[in-house]
Amino acid sequence: MSSQPENEDDRDHQKSKKPADTAFKQQRLPAWQPIITANTALPVFLIIGLVFIPIGIVLVVTSNRVNEFDLDYTDTNCISTSVANTTCADVLAKANYTGQSCTCVKSFTLDTDFNGDVYFYYGLVNYYQNHRRYVRSRDDNQLLGKTDRVSTDCQPFQKATNGSDIDIAPCGAIANSKFNDTFSLSFNNNETVNIAKTGIAWSTDKDVKFRNPTNAATYFPAQPHPPNWNGTAWDLDPTSADNDGYQNEDFIVWMRTAAMPTFRKLYRKVITSSTGSFQNGLPKGTYYLTVTYNYPVSSFAGRKQFIISTTSWMGGKNPFLGWAYIAVGIICMITFVIFFILHKTWKTENLASYQMRRMQNRPPISTSEYYPIEESNQKTIISSSITLPSGPQQNNLSSNLSGTIDSFNNKTSTTQTAVGNVPSNEMSSMAMVMVTSPSYNDDISFEQNNSLLNESTDKVNLSSLSFLQTKQRQINHRRNKSEPVILGNLEELSSSLSPNPTTSLLLESSSTSTTSNESAMSNNTSFENKRKSSSKNLSPSTNIKQTTNGERPSSSTTKKKETLV
Repeated sequence: MSSQPENEDDRDHQKSKKPADTAFKQQRLPAWQPIITANTALPVFLIIGLVFIPIGIVLVVTSNRVNEFDLDYTDTNCISTSVANTTCADVLAKANYTGQSCTCVKSFTLDTDFNGDVYFYYGLVNYYQNHRRYVRSRDDNQLLGKTDRVSTDCQPFQKATNGSDIDIAPCGAIANSKFNDTFSLSFNNNETVNIAKTGIAWSTDKDVKFRNPTNAATYFPAQPHPPNWNGTAWDLDPTSADNDGYQNEDFIVWMRTAAMPTFRKLYRKVITSSTGSFQNGLPKGTYYLTVTYNYPVSSFAGRKQFIISTTSWMGGKNPFLGWAYIAVGIICMITFVIFFILHKTWKTENLASYQMRRMQNRPPISTSEYYPIEESNQKTIISSSITLPSGPQQNNLSSNLSGTIDSFNNKTSTTQTAVGNVPSNEMSSMAMVMVTSPSYNDDISFEQNNSLLNESTDKVNLSSLSFLQTKQRQINHRRNKSEPVILGNLEELSSSLSPNPTTSLLLESSSTSTTSNESAMSNNTSFENKRKSSSKNLSPSTNIKQTTNGERPSSSTTKKKETLV
């Protein structure tokens, strides 16, 4: 007995149709997706054009070297030799297609020699062998020599028309409509062209798909033949048993249905002789074609052709393939030229517009760039204290302030920057030192310095404000009213201004930015109330000192600042 699932999870696992967890079934295999760009697509068009055009030229030249001659022998092109002024088509129609044949002779002239292997074809126009019911109307088991009951696909050509229960051999519409016109060709009306009946069918068809029954000589005469045939399958070639019955090559060629309504099928191959006029094929001259007209086509407005053709390494005459290659190659070359011009034009225009935008956005060039002045050694040290809460948030704010000051230093070419360490006590102050040393030249206006300082100071204030707002949201989330909210106030910087006019102006812009940031903070009522309540705990700010000639604050000064804190 098969083991039953122990629990519900096992039953769900057995019923699951989820694919296995493999790279293939879960579509996790490595894949490559090409990125189509102008540099990759344009060479492809160029290569296709350069390859396809020569191939097309070779195919067209090879096809033109194939000699071919077509002769239509339908209706008025085939006058009966036995009935005066009557076409063979009319002779068959008057006989009600009861098996009567008609003979006509057509003369034609070959302008060039047909050297090499020469083949005869018969062609049919407006003949739809690709009809679905027509294609299915056959029994492949019967064609293999099996004597079992044939398939009903052969209807209405499955049983004999006399009401007997004997199967037709071969059955089906394809076999019943077999082409049965015959041709004979003579040169100058006195030398007959020798032709071969065998070697015209595919070897795989004759050796694999078509077999005669074991007792073919007695089987075929006992079976009824198709209605349109004049004899049985064993009468197709009485001169050769290997080319008779289901293995008759004319029958095999016909049973391979055509895909298009206009087609040609191989009829015979010219036998070259060691002597005479046909040593190298068919010489140019006048030929006479004798046609035994047995196959009617007037009922479906069809046409019949007799075709003489040579071959090449690529087969018969087929110029379409070569011209198709040439057309595709020309299209690819035109596409390459058009897109190459567009790509280069677009790239040049974009480069010109980009350079123009850069020239427009470039600041005016001062004369000092050509006549530089010695760099000033004056350095301004701005010191301030910002009260911060203890904890890991100190490192975050320190990094923000350091990044902001670094950006300010990059814009003003500051050579020295220092940010004081933040103590780990619960209520601490951080000393911020910004050292500026102009490295441009003395031609930079005070307004430019002032604007740069305003921008950098705004970044410092915004960083502080962002940290405090984040802290306030955390406090509101925890609903912990006992933890004080600490705010940094940069307004006290203005209270300790140095008499130096340059420092006063720099700090004036700083206080202006601070005021604008605090006005934005006042929109939050709860945040403003907590700021007021915590302002009492703010530590006094340190003095602002200015040093010249690149001097740094001494260690005693630093100790004084810590004492004040």
